[in-house]
Amino acid sequence: MMSATTLLEAAHVQRLYRTGDTDVRAVSDVSLTLSAGDFVALVGPSGCGKSTLLHLCGAMGRPNSGTVRLESVALDSLTDDALTEVRRTRVGFVFQFFNLLPTLTVLENVELPLLLAGHRASAAAPAARTLLQRVGLEARLGHYPRQLSGGEMQRTAVARALVHRPALLIADEPTGNLDSENGRRVLDLLVELNRETGVTMLLATHAPEIAAAAHRVIRMRDGRIESETATHAPV
Repeated sequence: MMSATTLLEAAHVQRLYRTGDTDVRAVSDVSLTLSAGDFVALVGPSGCGKSTLLHLCGAMGRPNSGTVRLESVALDSLTDDALTEVRRTRVGFVFQFFNLLPTLTVLENVELPLLLAGHRASAAAPAARTLLQRVGLEARLGHYPRQLSGGEMQRTAVARALVHRPALLIADEPTGNLDSENGRRVLDLLVELNRETGVTMLLATHAPEIAAAAHRVIRMRDGRIESETATHAPV
């Protein structure tokens, strides 16, 4: 039974992909639990299943077997429309390559999740402005992604991921396309936001300094969890 503080629970999850005549086990019998406010890093070699597990936990895909529960709701039992609603309201996403819409300004990119969730523009704009100020981009509101540095684009992406106040933030290699200085700034921002807002974070990374900042590090290999280490307790 899930405890009152459990936000996400994956139980014996398996995800297969068909390649020609072969079934590839991207995730094989994986179980993990995230508590509210947790900051957990998935590490391991490329192709070990990190991204696939992120997608399953973030309601972006369904397991072939096993169950993923977010806030006590079994995601694998939901309709496609219901999964879309979970992604829009309860989960935020940050990707390695930013995934900002090039025809929208910084402010418009961050407003978008609120507008898609049905919020009025009159409410979305102030919320987006407040969060962009928090991530240090108040001078870039009218700029387009092509006018930003890599670090600025990723900070915009972080603001977009959090503007609708999700319970869970999924981040796939959030510093993988940044130089070391900008990577450190994004890492510091994630740590601060986790501490200040209590949003639960699950991220995949190859960077040791990112993993070291998490509360727990889960190492994957060949689609399975190889080990789990507590680095330090949440503040």
